Amino acid sequence: MDALSEAGYRNIAVGGAAVPAWRYWTLFLLVTMATFSMVDKMAIGVLLDPIKHDFDLSDKQLGLLTGIAFSLFFAVAGIPLGIVADRGNRRNLIAICITIWSMATAACGLTTGLGQLLSLRLIVGAGESGATPSAVSMISDLFPARERAKALAIYYLFTPIGSGIGLTVGAILVTAYGWRTTLIMAGLPGLLIVVILLLTVKEPRRLNTHGHLDHSAAAPPFREALKFIATQRSLLHICAAITLVTIAVNAFGMWMYPFFTRVDHIPPAAAGWQISLATFPASGIGMILVGIIADRLARRDERWRVWIPAMLAFSCFPLAVAAISAKNPVVGLAFTGVWMVGGTAWYGASYAACQTLVHPRMRATISSILLLLTTLLGFGIGPLLTGAISDFFAPSVGVMSVGYGMVGANLLALWGGVHFLLAARSLRHDLRVVSGSPSPSNGRPAYQR
Repeated sequence: MDALSEAGYRNIAVGGAAVPAWRYWTLFLLVTMATFSMVDKMAIGVLLDPIKHDFDLSDKQLGLLTGIAFSLFFAVAGIPLGIVADRGNRRNLIAICITIWSMATAACGLTTGLGQLLSLRLIVGAGESGATPSAVSMISDLFPARERAKALAIYYLFTPIGSGIGLTVGAILVTAYGWRTTLIMAGLPGLLIVVILLLTVKEPRRLNTHGHLDHSAAAPPFREALKFIATQRSLLHICAAITLVTIAVNAFGMWMYPFFTRVDHIPPAAAGWQISLATFPASGIGMILVGIIADRLARRDERWRVWIPAMLAFSCFPLAVAAISAKNPVVGLAFTGVWMVGGTAWYGASYAACQTLVHPRMRATISSILLLLTTLLGFGIGPLLTGAISDFFAPSVGVMSVGYGMVGANLLALWGGVHFLLAARSLRHDLRVVSGSPSPSNGRPAYQR
C-alpha cells in the first residue's frame, strides 16, 4: 500500500485509540499549504488602496480584482480538478497546484497595468482550485467520521491564520517595500511547501462511510455522481447555506482593512495587526471548539452538524451592524472579532457533514463543487457587492459607504441560516441512504465492503 497497511486502516475502522503521528503531520502540511493560499487572498485586500492609487481604479474595479478575476478560472478549472482528485493521486495534484499559484502570485508584483494583474489573478485562481478538494478528501480518509469535524476544523484554521498573516505581515511589508515586493514575497514560500510535501507525505488509501477500506476500482462518471448528489436533499441545502454565508463573510472580510483605515483612520501600518489581533485568534478558537462540540453532539443526533452552523449564521448580520455602527474603533474591532467567529466557526461541522453525505470517490468532487460555489460567488460576488454598494452610497454618506456595503451583504447570512435549518429535516434519512446504498463505482452496498 502507498501509505498505510491494511491493518492500520482496520484499526481506524474499529476506533483504535492510537493515531499515527504522520496523520497529523500530513494535516499540518495541508493546513500550511492552505494558509499560504489564504495569505495570497488577504494580501490583495491589504494592497487595495495602493493598487487603486497606482492604477487609478474605482472601488468597483477593486472588487472585480479581488473577486471575479480570482474566481473566474476557479469556475473553469475547479470541477475538472475535483474529478481528477477522485480518480488519481491527490498529493501530486496539490503539489502541482501550489507551484502554479505561487509563481503566479509572485508574478503579480511585476505587472504594469490592471489587465496584466487581472490575467495573473485568473491563473492564481486556477492553481488554487485543485488544492482544497484534494486536501479535504485526504483528511476524510485519514480521520474516521466521528473525528472528522474536528480534523476539518483544524484544516480550516488556515482561514484565520492565513488572514492574520496576510493582514499583519502584508500591512508591514507594503508600508516598507510597496505592494509589488509584497506580492513577490507572498508567492515564494509556497514552493518550499511543495518540496516538503513530496518528500514526506504519501497518498492515503480511501475509506468508505464506515471507515473500512474502499475497494472501488474507479470513481463513478461525473454525471452519475451529480445524480446521486442531487438526491441528497440535505446536502443541497448545506451547499446553498455554505455559499450564501461565504458571500456575506467575504463581502465583510475583504473590506475590513479599507473600512478601519478610511472610516476610523487607523494608520495603515497598524490596521493590519490590530484587525488580526481582534479577529483571527477568536475565529481559530471558535472553529476548533465548534468542531469538537459538533463531533460530540453528533453522536447523539447528527443534526447538530447543521443546527450549530445555523445559529452561527443567524448571528452574522446583527454583529456586522454592531461592528460598523460602533463609534469607538476598539469597540468596532471587538464586535468584528465576534462577527468573525459567527462567520467562520461552522466550517468543520458543515464540511464534515458534506463529506459524510457522499460516497468516498465523490468526496473531492463535492468539495470542488462547494469550492466552485464559494469562490465564484463568495469571493466573486461578495467583495464586488460591497464595492458596488459603497460606490452607490458614497455621494450621500462619504467614506462610511463601505460600511453600508459590508452590512448589506450580511443579510445573505440570514438566508444561509434558513438553509442550514432546512438541511436538518432530511439529514438523518440521507445519511442512511449513503450508508446503505450501493456505491455507483461497483454496485455493492457500502456496509458489505
